[in-house]
Amino acid sequence: MDGLIHEMYFSGEVPGLYKVSPEFLLFKESVADGSTNKHVSQLFKNFVAESGRTFSKLSSEVNFLELELISELQDDLEAYRPVSLESPYLPFLSGLFVEDLQFLSGHPNYLLDNIRSFFGLYVFLYSAQLALNINEWESEPKSKPLYFILDTEKASLERKDVRKAFLWLKDKVADLFPVLSMLEYLNQPQNKKAVKYPLWQFLSYIESLSEVERGNVQRSMEIFCEKYRDKRSLPKHGEYPSDIVSMIRVLTGTAKEIFSRRGTSQFTVNSKFVNAFENEIAQHFIQARGRSGRVLVISQDYLLLLANLAVGAREKIQFQELLAEFRKRGIWFDRQSEQAIIKFLERIGNVERMSDSGDAVYVRKTL
Repeated sequence: MDGLIHEMYFSGEVPGLYKVSPEFLLFKESVADGSTNKHVSQLFKNFVAESGRTFSKLSSEVNFLELELISELQDDLEAYRPVSLESPYLPFLSGLFVEDLQFLSGHPNYLLDNIRSFFGLYVFLYSAQLALNINEWESEPKSKPLYFILDTEKASLERKDVRKAFLWLKDKVADLFPVLSMLEYLNQPQNKKAVKYPLWQFLSYIESLSEVERGNVQRSMEIFCEKYRDKRSLPKHGEYPSDIVSMIRVLTGTAKEIFSRRGTSQFTVNSKFVNAFENEIAQHFIQARGRSGRVLVISQDYLLLLANLAVGAREKIQFQELLAEFRKRGIWFDRQSEQAIIKFLERIGNVERMSDSGDAVYVRKTL
């Protein structure tokens, strides 16, 4: 009997415990201990810490033996409250991540089946929206229109929003690494305990200072910019602007200038970053479509996951509200895709149609 239990749950040849309940994935933490995984993990932990939300124990649907294993593990677990080391750059999306994760924690079996897709989805959405917001730091970020189609749809040439989406996103991604690299210098990189802040929060804080204090910050930024340019062998900037907003534009412009010079190590690093975004982070959301080029797509599996997250704890929501929830998360569809989504959801049976009007179509979750 012991041998059978060991083979079922503890053998390295089978998923075993990892398929019983999400808690057992803790044992995989050391397996996935790469620098990229650690950075993403810390990012998500920061989201939870900033939200102040707490998560109750999971309650998976398991057999009596698995229940004993879970109880044994939970008895040894201690409450963990993550400490925020970085203020979220996109509060609108980090808040939704925590909200969605808390909803999924109430459905542990579904979470277990979709955990890789869930985190992969949010890594992509957060990276994409960060790129679209990185140059608009004069106010708090918001969801920017980024158009997708279902992976079963045709991307005809007249669908301009769909055709332009990928190229627009790729262009913005090229600015992401330069601006964030410059921001690292402002975030006290030598102080490991210092909380990191987004650029738009820096501006908000500086604008709240007195005129004398703003003047001191202005001079500090000028000194930093001269050293920054000199270290990268760029010519002196010349006369600096007298206001903070324009000064920050000079800093971000300098960063982009540094990383755009062909033949330099900085250009190579940024090119690798853009390629990594395309080939790793966004790989499940990009397809080549003939004359339309590459477009952003959502697979049916991701669409179902998104629909379940959008409906959340509610029993059902109107279709237009579903689309609004998608847009909050950074996913936009044109009218053709909206009709394709309705047909797909009707086909799987989680739609109630009261009339031909979109407002009279209700969507249920599949949980």
